[in-house]
Order: sequence, then structure tokens, then C-alpha cells
Amino acid sequence: MRRLRTLASALALALVIPVMAAPAEAAVPDTWTKWNLGDIWVRSLDYVTPTQLVAGSEDDGVFTSTNSLGPWTDISGNLSAAAKHVRQAVGQSGQIYLASSAGLFRGTGGGSWSQLGVAAATPQTQRLDGGGVQSIVFPTGSPTSMVVATAGSGKDGVWYSSDAGVKWTRATGLTSATFYLTGNALVGMYAATATGFYRSLDSGHSWVLMSDGIPPGESAKRIAISPLDPLHLIAATVGGVYRSDNAGLTWYAANGSGDGALLANEVRAFQLVPADYWTGGVPRIVVGTDNGVWATIDGGDSWARLSPTKTLADGLPMSNESVYSLNIGFGLPGSLMAGTQGHGVFTLPLQAVAQPGSIPAPSGTAQENAVLTANNGTWSGTAPFGFAYQWKRCAQSSGADTSGASCVDITGATDKTYQVSSLDVAKYLRVGVRARDLVQAAFSSEMLSASVGPVVTPPGFEPTPPTGYPKLLDATSAPWGQTLTIDTGGSWKSNGFPTATGFAYRWYRCELDQTGCALLPDTGTTYTTVTADVNHVVRATVVGTIATTSSPERLAGISGAVYEQTPTAVAAPRTVGTAVVGTKLQSTAGAWTGNSPTFTRRWLRCNSSGLQCGVTSPVVTTPTYTVKAADLGHRIRVEITAAVVDSFQTRTHVATSAASAVVKNPPPSAAVCAALKSKVTKAQKAVTAAQKALKKAKKTKKAKKIKAAKKKLATANTTLKKAKAALKAKGC
Repeated sequence: MRRLRTLASALALALVIPVMAAPAEAAVPDTWTKWNLGDIWVRSLDYVTPTQLVAGSEDDGVFTSTNSLGPWTDISGNLSAAAKHVRQAVGQSGQIYLASSAGLFRGTGGGSWSQLGVAAATPQTQRLDGGGVQSIVFPTGSPTSMVVATAGSGKDGVWYSSDAGVKWTRATGLTSATFYLTGNALVGMYAATATGFYRSLDSGHSWVLMSDGIPPGESAKRIAISPLDPLHLIAATVGGVYRSDNAGLTWYAANGSGDGALLANEVRAFQLVPADYWTGGVPRIVVGTDNGVWATIDGGDSWARLSPTKTLADGLPMSNESVYSLNIGFGLPGSLMAGTQGHGVFTLPLQAVAQPGSIPAPSGTAQENAVLTANNGTWSGTAPFGFAYQWKRCAQSSGADTSGASCVDITGATDKTYQVSSLDVAKYLRVGVRARDLVQAAFSSEMLSASVGPVVTPPGFEPTPPTGYPKLLDATSAPWGQTLTIDTGGSWKSNGFPTATGFAYRWYRCELDQTGCALLPDTGTTYTTVTADVNHVVRATVVGTIATTSSPERLAGISGAVYEQTPTAVAAPRTVGTAVVGTKLQSTAGAWTGNSPTFTRRWLRCNSSGLQCGVTSPVVTTPTYTVKAADLGHRIRVEITAAVVDSFQTRTHVATSAASAVVKNPPPSAAVCAALKSKVTKAQKAVTAAQKALKKAKKTKKAKKIKAAKKKLATANTTLKKAKAALKAKGC
């Protein structure tokens, strides 16, 4: 869902229409080049210095290069087969650190590697010896302080070390598979995990779940902090891309829609374009997916594939590659590198747009009331491109006036289409086109199209609609998602006679007072309102054409005010953690419909069946809840109230998580269990001794001795029974 707070920037960018345009023949073609690393599975591409790139493979080792076309040098050296499964490489203080399936390794890049956290002198509980290391950060910038993410290790979660990797401590609050870490001094650290995104404010020692707005079932893969505003986050899950404008408190999807949707089953790699190329703080993002590389230049409102073309004629376009790693570098704007599954690394030169030799005249008939459509021309650079338009009224044709000196801008005519007016009769029409791409922040200079014209008056009678038409159906005030329909009334009349009529439909988003209308790209008979229409009305018009004569725009109608949908949960809230006294339960709000709702919480204490729930005392409204002794024998739920606000009211809905397990006391320590087991063993020995004594007494056939032996055995059995009960009660 798109946030309302981004509406102003979205309107400011309304001139931009992202499309995949085939680039013209450029000095450097917009083509992926195979980087000579063989057909291996490249899982990571990381710069360890500004000029040294390290590629980590699935099982073929680790390689390095200092330019975008190689050669590559194998620096695997003494790494074992398992250690050659590399997930990340990080440079720190002249050393290279490798996160791999076998653990964490350090070296200078010459092929000699040492594993950290596995010294025999280190206590077993403080070793990093489970493998599955996915990511590493140095929160203080010193090699003595490091934090790692682990997955598939038997010790999943986050671990930290304060002695250069000798001893490790497991972080609290996070025990799920963790795939990526990032952070800075202003906002702390973030982790992408199998259960969502987490945040730490103490250098990775403790973590809090912060995934409100993301479906709980979507495993998080990558997260980045905006270099322009640390409160703004951009992240990827297996299902798509999300953004947060409040340091991760809430998230909203940034996967585009319609023709600009991100059409990928799984996002596997994630890369921000350098902020030098952002416009107005809006991030430019590249993702690697199971069907090639995609990019957005408007923060995720719309997406398009990058070039599908390779120099290698292997019969598989780049759009069919499974891309697992991405990076940008080796200059500015440099090159985009993509690591693929089984086909090595490809590199794409990043280039600003370059103008075509010419732009064709607009399509359509140069006649009053006709609708013309701008042609973009064939631009070169790194596709996809965004375009902006300015229609112009000219005294001379482009053949007589190549520079456009006789042209003036037509006020408000900045869409790709333009309806010719009576003011254009006997004039020529041209359109100025500007473009930008992934590595060009501002639009290019304007290039004028060829002209169309001179504009003539319609040769026939103006088409007129039946009485009461056109009209707009289902136009009452409604939440976004309502479908509006234009009814033209059938054939219109020419000179009083109904005649076969063609129609062009135009939709506008207007302020509530019907001013400030902006033409939308939709051109069908129906339009379904979206989040950007909230606190607006929608205006619908029709142009009828009979033969070559078109009518002026006829108003079909104006909708009632579009307001927010009441949010509903599509993925239930969830508690995360073990229901044990003294532990901390965490929560996620789940996934909701609605336009980026905000969330409030209440924690509930229920009976042992998860029913008869009431708020805890005192009431707890934070994302976490510390289980208390009063919760013993009960189950815990979290209640989420989601809210969206429009110009009319706040709309809310409540959903509740599934109940936790029945709350229990914490398990005893190893020392307590050992002591209790020792008592059981001692009691068992006492029983055995008493049994032998009884047997011996029976041989004497002396009643007094037999009675005393039986008493001792009964006492020993009672002691053993109590010892076993104590052991069981503690849960050992």
C-alpha cells in the first residue's frame, strides 16, 4: 500500500511515466557482459575496499577483482569445502572477514584464512562453532567488536563478541534464522530474519521485533538504511520490497501496481543506487529476482526490468536468470554487477540518458478536439527510463523552424496525451520530451519532436451524445477500491442522426473542491480508485469521434469523496517467544489491508484454554511483554488495533493473535538439575543398600533385626520418591 504522506511527492512526479524503452545505439550498449568467473553460483558480491570486490560462491570458493571486467583471482586458499559456501565478505582494518556455512573466517586476502570462535580453550557455550554464519557487522568500527547473523546452524540468531572473535555471546530477543545485518550510530542495528525485521539499540546485544505491516509468513532477506535520512528504511522479503518512514515502527509495500508492478516470485538480492542519483530523497532501488534484475526510480511506485540483453549468446536472456547478489561500483556511476545461480557474474555499465537523433511527431489527427499522443523517441542509456512532457503551440512547422523559436508552451499540457483545442486551429503542435534513468537524478534537457499540423477544424458535424449522457455510474462517496464506470449512452449523433461512434475516456484526480485536477494514465471505461485518491474526487470525461470529427471533452460525472478503507487483518497478529515466567514475548501486528495503518497494542491474559481473556494488570501497550508469575497457568495473546485517518474520521479495526502456550516457570539451571540428579542417585544407592541389609537380616531370622531393616528400606524408598518428584517438578 502506498502511504498518503508520499502523495505530494507522487504528484510532483506525475510527469514521469516509467517505461522500458529500447535504447538507441550508444557508445556503450545497454547490455550485460559475462564476467569471466565460469558457470558458478555466486551468492555474494561485496566491496572490502572501495576498489576491491569479493565474490562468494555457493561451493566453489571466494574470488576477488579490482575492476568490472576482471580478471578474477581465487583467494580460497586453505578454506574447507564447507567454508567455500560464502554468504558475505567484509573488509575491516586491513583484514577480510568471510561469513560462510562453516563459520567466520579472517584473512588478508592472500589465501590464508583462520576461523574465529573455535579455540579449544574457549568454553563450549561461548564458541561460534555451529557454522551457518550469514552476515557480519562491526558496530563500533573496531575489529574487537563484532556481531554476526546465523542461520541453519543449530544456534540460529545473532551472536556478538567483544574480544576480536575469541568468545561469543548469544543476543537476546532473537532466536530465528537471521540472514543479514546492518546499522549505523544514529539508529542502531537492524536484522533481517525468518520471522521478520528486528532492531537493536545496544550494539546487537538485545533485539526487538519490528515488522508491523509485513505478513508474518514472509521471511525477511535484506534491509538498508537511507543514507539521507536514518529514519527511512528500505527492505526486501521473499515476497517483495517494503519501506518504513519511522525507523521500522510500521512498514508499507513498495511493489508498484498495474503495468509498473514488480513481477517476481521471490526477491533474492537487493541494492540501493548511490544517493547522488536520488530525487527529493526518494530511493532508487535495484533487486535481483528469480526472473532477472528489476529497478525503480520512484521509490517503488513503479518497477521495470533492466536490460534483458547479454553479449553472451547462450539462449537465456538476462530476464530469465535467477539473481542472488548485486553490487554497484568501479567508478561513478560505475557498473551494476549481478551474481547468478549457476551462470557466474554479469556486469552492466550504468549510463545517464542520451538524446535520440530525433523524436517523431505526435500520433493522431491534427484536428480540433482530436487527442494526440506523444512519441518518446529512442533514447540511449540504462533502461528503464522516465519521461516528462510539455506540449507546444507553434506558428511554423518543424521543417521551417527546427529550433522551435516560433513555439510557446501550452499551459497545463504536461501529459503524454493532449486534446487539441480551438486555440490550436491553423497552428502546429509539437511536444518537448525530457528523460531520466537510474543514474540521472534530474531530467535531461528538452528535445522537441517533429510537428503535426496545421490543425484544422472538423470537416463534419460535432458528435453529440444522447440526452443525459455520458454519465458516471457508482459515483457515490466510497472507500478507495470502488470501481467507477462511464456510460456513453451508445452511439452519438452527427447532424441529428445516430452514427457509429468511437470513444476516448479520460480520468482525473481532483481536490475535494474539484480544483487542481491531474490527468491519470487510465483510458478505459472503468477506473478503480486507489490509495492516492483518498481525500480527493475523481472526474471522468469522454471524447466522442464520428468519422474524423471529435467532440470536445464531455463531462460524464464527478465521484463523491474517496475515503480510507477500514483496515482488516489478512495475516493475523502473532506473538514470538517462549511463554515462561521472566522471559520477554515479542509481537508483530500482522498484515493488513488499508493505506499504511498505524497500530496500537494491548496484551491479554487468558485462561488455560486461551479463552476468557482480559487485559493484563497493569495494562501493557508496548510491542514486548515480560511474562510474570501471575501469568502461570494462563495463555497470553496480543490485541492489535489498526487505524487509518482521512479527512472525515479515524477508521479502526481490532484483531487478536493466537494464544501462546500455557505459561510455565523457567527451566532450572544445569547446576540445579545436576544437584537434584545427584540426590536421586544418592537415594537410589541408599535403597539398594537397605535392600541388601534387609536380605541379610532375614537370614538371621531375628524379628527385631528384620523389623529395623524394613523400616530403613521404607525410609530410603520415601527419600528416593521425594528426590525423583523434585527432579520432575523442576523439569530436569
